[in-house]
Formats: sequence, structure tokens, C-alpha cells
Amino acid sequence: MSKSLVCLAVLILFLFASLFYTGTIDYRSSFSLFDSPLSKPNPCFTEESDIEPLKVYMYDLEMKYNVGFLKGSSHYNAPPVTIDTLPKWPKYTGLRKQHSVEYWMLASLLYSIDDENGRTREAVRVFDPESANVFFVPFFSSLSYNTYYRHGNDSEVKYDDQLQAELMDFLQKSEHWKRSAGRDHVIPMHHPNAFRRYREKVNAAIFIVADFGRPPPTVSNLRKDVVAPYAHVVETFEADDISDPYESRTTLLFFRGRTDRKDDGKDRQQMKDMLSGQKDVVFEAAGISGKGVNEVSCLVIKTD
Repeated sequence: MSKSLVCLAVLILFLFASLFYTGTIDYRSSFSLFDSPLSKPNPCFTEESDIEPLKVYMYDLEMKYNVGFLKGSSHYNAPPVTIDTLPKWPKYTGLRKQHSVEYWMLASLLYSIDDENGRTREAVRVFDPESANVFFVPFFSSLSYNTYYRHGNDSEVKYDDQLQAELMDFLQKSEHWKRSAGRDHVIPMHHPNAFRRYREKVNAAIFIVADFGRPPPTVSNLRKDVVAPYAHVVETFEADDISDPYESRTTLLFFRGRTDRKDDGKDRQQMKDMLSGQKDVVFEAAGISGKGVNEVSCLVIKTD
């Protein structure tokens, strides 16, 4: 049990290390950061030489289960992705980006090497499954749901179901899965509706989730799963006066997102009711465009 807890703790570090690289630039170019001295320790590395990195075995799944969704052609397939064939995360993907943790975790494992200063990554990919602490299943279940189920026709919905069924069959035939009943397997299911057909059959695995709002506690819970924050979908504010950024900024952006969220939006609606119409409060309600969320609420700093 203690070994499992240690592995899970290190897995969380691996997750946040992979989130460090989220953005719209080429993933491979982002690692040029390691070519120059850093003023602070990089979160993807550990300075403690006696700490063993988490050893992760990643299944070699064809691209139709992961980055093939980003290729722009329906049902694209190719051999398993490598660091050389990893596509960029598209610049405009709207709300799909907020569930993109599955992409960044895969990309982080593809770049599993130590840096030139000898610092060790907190999670490294291993190619011998017998030496692995955990097994990563690189199925982009959230992107599959958003691509084929949420916005597709009946045939596309069936294709999402087909991918889930194929993956389920693959796991059930895996000796590594059968050995632990999936307890040492990590499966990204960040969208609350991702992998919805077979979640109950893999509920022993470690899920990467956004929250626990929809799956029952017998399927997803804090005892075994890891909560990953949404990837940032709003552009960075860069109009500050560097010499005095606080005084130069007249408004404070504190919320961006839809308030109309059915029962899930009670807190947002309450915030809107409290703030709208107040002096020095700017509240602009809008919706979702193809480029993402464009609803903005701002507070004047003096009021806040």
C-alpha cells in the first residue's frame, strides 16, 4: 500500500510537470528552455539525486487513438507517435484545449531524458514493462468525445464508441492489465463525459479528471484518481506597464466563462447577480465562439 501511495504522489508531480508545457507553440521547441541557465529549478526536474523518477510504460497505440484527432482528416491513422511525428497543438481549438492534459502528458513522456546538468525528470518513459511503476494509456478520450460524439453525426458517435470498445478489448487482453486488474494504469478522462461507455469496467485504474461532478464515486474518487486543472484557454494579458503594473492596470480580469451552465452554473449566476450593475464593475455576457470563450467580467481595482 505504501508503495502505491508513493507512486501516486510522484504521478501527481509528473502530471503538473507535463502541464508546465501547455501552450500553442511547437511542443518540441519549448524544450529549448533547457539549453540556457535557469534562475529557478525547472519543475520537470528534481535536484535530489537519491529520488528515483516514476517509471512509466506507455502503450504503443496507433495515432487514431490520440494525435490522429489533430490531423484534420476524419479517422486518420498511422503508427504510434514519436517525438518527431508529434503534431503541434492547434492554435484555435476552442474549449477542446481545456481538456488537453492528455496531449501534454503524452508529449512529456516522449521527451523523457535528463538535462545537461544531470538533473533527473520526475517521470520517465521506460520500454521494459517489467520495470514500470505505472502504465500510461495514451487514449485521448476527451478529444474523441469532443470530435466525434459531441459534434458528430450518428456515424461519428458510433466511431467514438468503436474506439472505446477497441481500447477496452486491448486492455483486457494485456497481461499487464490482467496482472493488477488495471490498478497501476493511468487513463486520461478529463472531460466528464469521456470514455462514458466503459468507465465502470476500468474503474480500478487511475483516472486523470477535471472533477468528480458526474461519475459516481464507485467509478471516480479522490482515493485513486488525480484532478488536473483545465489548460489555460484565455490569452495572456500583456499590456502592463512593466515599471508599475499595478497602477497602470485599471481593471482586473477575474472571470471568463459562461454563466448559463444549467445546474452546474449556480455559483457563477450568483456572482453575476451580486456584481452586475455595481459601481465600477464591467460585466459583458457572451457565449462561446470557434476560438473559445469570450465572456468577460472585469472589476476596477479600487472597487475590488
